[in-house]
Amino acid sequence: DGAAMAPEAAPYSWDASQDPPNENVLTLWTEVGNGIDKSQTVVWKNAVESLQFANQFLTASQDARLFVEKYMLPIISILVEQQPTKIGPHERNCVQESLALAVTIIARDLEVQVLRNGDCMLLDVLALVFNKKKAYYKGNKGNWNNHMSGLPEVRMKMIDRFRLEQGFSRLQTYLTQRIGVAPFPSLDMMHHLLTALADVIQNRPQNLEQAAAAKDVEDSAIEVARAIMQYISSCSDDTLKKFPPEAFNTMLRDLQRIFDKLVSVRRDSTCDFYAFWRELVLKLIKSASLPLRLFGWQQMDEMLEACAEHRPPPRFFEVTQAGSTFVNGRYSFTGAATADGYSQRGADISYERIIPEGEEGAGKKLTLFRCTMRSQQKWWFLSEADEEQPGTDRDIDYYQHKSKEHEETEPPQFGWVTCRNSGKDPPPRLQSIGLMVPPGEEFNTLEHQLAQWAIENDIIELVLGDSVHREIVSRSTPLIKFLASMCERDTGIESSSDKQPNQFCLQLSHLLLAWKTCSRKTDAAVSAQIYQLLVSILPSCPSSLSIPLLKRVQDSIRGDKEKGMNLNEVADFCAALAAANSSDAKAASTIDLEDDVRTEVLELLWSVLTHPEAASLKAYDTLKGYVTNELRVEPKGSEHRERYLASCVRILTENSKLQNAGTVDEAQALRMVKLTHFVLVRAPQ
Repeated sequence: DGAAMAPEAAPYSWDASQDPPNENVLTLWTEVGNGIDKSQTVVWKNAVESLQFANQFLTASQDARLFVEKYMLPIISILVEQQPTKIGPHERNCVQESLALAVTIIARDLEVQVLRNGDCMLLDVLALVFNKKKAYYKGNKGNWNNHMSGLPEVRMKMIDRFRLEQGFSRLQTYLTQRIGVAPFPSLDMMHHLLTALADVIQNRPQNLEQAAAAKDVEDSAIEVARAIMQYISSCSDDTLKKFPPEAFNTMLRDLQRIFDKLVSVRRDSTCDFYAFWRELVLKLIKSASLPLRLFGWQQMDEMLEACAEHRPPPRFFEVTQAGSTFVNGRYSFTGAATADGYSQRGADISYERIIPEGEEGAGKKLTLFRCTMRSQQKWWFLSEADEEQPGTDRDIDYYQHKSKEHEETEPPQFGWVTCRNSGKDPPPRLQSIGLMVPPGEEFNTLEHQLAQWAIENDIIELVLGDSVHREIVSRSTPLIKFLASMCERDTGIESSSDKQPNQFCLQLSHLLLAWKTCSRKTDAAVSAQIYQLLVSILPSCPSSLSIPLLKRVQDSIRGDKEKGMNLNEVADFCAALAAANSSDAKAASTIDLEDDVRTEVLELLWSVLTHPEAASLKAYDTLKGYVTNELRVEPKGSEHRERYLASCVRILTENSKLQNAGTVDEAQALRMVKLTHFVLVRAPQ
């Protein structure tokens, strides 16, 4: 973390067997240095020759070392800002020879510094050579009709040259030596090094010689990336706080890009990177520093997105409840797959079902596929494929799903609509089954690893515990939604020797802890955030979690006086539910609940509206509006209406029996009469 423990570098050992540079060479170095010092210019030919001699005498002359450490950076800086289309062939050769010499000099210097335990003063030059944004590589847009193209292939050649000269291997050793004992290169410098490594990783070719070279490139990238990961893991909170958050995030994305490129070749190092990322996030979100905790939760979001991108598609979909009954049944994956049994990354996924003999429509091929519309939106269709031109407008579409962006990766479970020309109501529901991975790998996906890590490290308890913070609760929502989605992810997958289906996911204890935190009445802002959290994850939760939570909330206002004191908290939670379901709520925030969960929500709302203190609630009218909307949703609306009316009659009857004893509760009776009127008027049959 600091340089206090750094061992002193050994003095340079000059090669006495080599003659020192002559006067002409020393004069050349002086001329080049003066040109840069006075006018930031360098003569083309002199740039090349000065670096040629510097390379020749690097280990034999202190003058050569002083020259490259002071002047190689400005020389290369001038050259990489040249526009290739504005200079001639001779000048372009000078640029490229100078870049190649710089790469060679840096690779050699790294070897020297590793041996003497010294500082490599030339890594800034390497970052410059590898910087893809420089004009010589990128070109310049110029005017609307005057685009000047660059030569990006030159940069790629320089990266490969550095590798062939053992530069990356020496860099890895150099970086590893410095962990914990000497200053480490800056995040910006690491960004350019990692970007270069990611850019040269290519798909493995079939040719054995080329495949071996590609693997060598991968090895170089893994070595350097691991050294950087070891350094980050070794940093204290004080050091991490000094990192500019944007640069830190960029460097982590660079690491992710390298290891994501290795997924297709099944390198174990990809899982090692994600394990490093998880441990870093855990360190950050446990930090005493709020900025580090918030950065940790930002990384959590990045990690969730990354794991979702690697999610293998389901092996099957079970379609049920469709009015066109022959559409119901099991659909099998028909997308592209690799030889070892994984779905092909980036390829379109599709499913099909051949209706078996003895069923309506026997022999028909039904497809479940995604289609990109003219609006560029991606919709899902359940169709009968045309035999001659499948996937065209000659298909017969029975049901469709106008998917939002987050529903585009695989067929959604709910929200299907009937295609009027061919399909029959009701629309279907879909259930995913299994995963497109080799047998035995079902519980080893990155999402399964992430879920196991979150549960085993009590991340939710960390969010909702004694040190609960409103900003942290807000940022934790995506993780908790993800854990809720893992509750039924493993449907149709058999248990393995050491893991059970749906073993690591959201638990009822997590939801009850969230409610307990609200009922402690410690901070209204925190409670409001938790209400939003609970409401937003309800649609993702299975009924086995949602219903016990809603019952616990309802219990908070039943019975003794102490429980009744939670009325305001329960009303605020119900108001958050109402806000998410209001007619003016944004479509993306409106929640879609299972019928049994909706029933439990209405039970909860009714228990609030019939509470003796209900009329004093600020949200009273809002809750009545929510009930109105729910009672109009059929086919269940009529059942709820009848049950509400029966409840009104029962309470009024019980109250009337107290009249003879002189203990009738007139306020309650009036309230129930008003509620009866409300149900009859707002939700007529």
